[in-house]
Amino acid sequence: MKVILRQNVKNLGMAGDIVEVKNGYARNFLVPQNLAEIATPGAVKNWQLGAERRAKKIEAELKEARAIAEKLEGIVLPFTKTVNSDGVVFGSVNKADIFKALTALGHKIAKDNIELNMPVKALGETEVGIYLKPTVTAKIKVKIEALTEVAETIPDAKAETAEAK
Repeated sequence: MKVILRQNVKNLGMAGDIVEVKNGYARNFLVPQNLAEIATPGAVKNWQLGAERRAKKIEAELKEARAIAEKLEGIVLPFTKTVNSDGVVFGSVNKADIFKALTALGHKIAKDNIELNMPVKALGETEVGIYLKPTVTAKIKVKIEALTEVAETIPDAKAETAEAK
């Protein structure tokens, strides 16, 4: 089934594109979510009439996304996690942690735009993608450092129980 995309759909196309999709995907997801409409001859003609206006809008959105990508490039988000004696990290850094850190720095990025397949569980730097538009992505780095002072600040549990008796 051919549909006209009303909005950008990740891994499918940009607004205004006419794409071929399976009937169920169109009827059950794209059309009810108002992401697309069925490509009838009348609908195609209407989309072609407003193409110039949409092209200007898309160009402005791309320009804004490129500016955000430039601001994000080179950012290193530092996190400290506890590590055992073998160097294994306790816990991980996930999308929510990255989202909070970016928000604290003043960047307004949707949590869903952070491309992180699995939480980061390794010491050192890891590159994470930020999806802004279909043709615009940014790369930031997440750096996990070992937290060594925790072992000294946690009192010995056996000593406390002995004192309590």
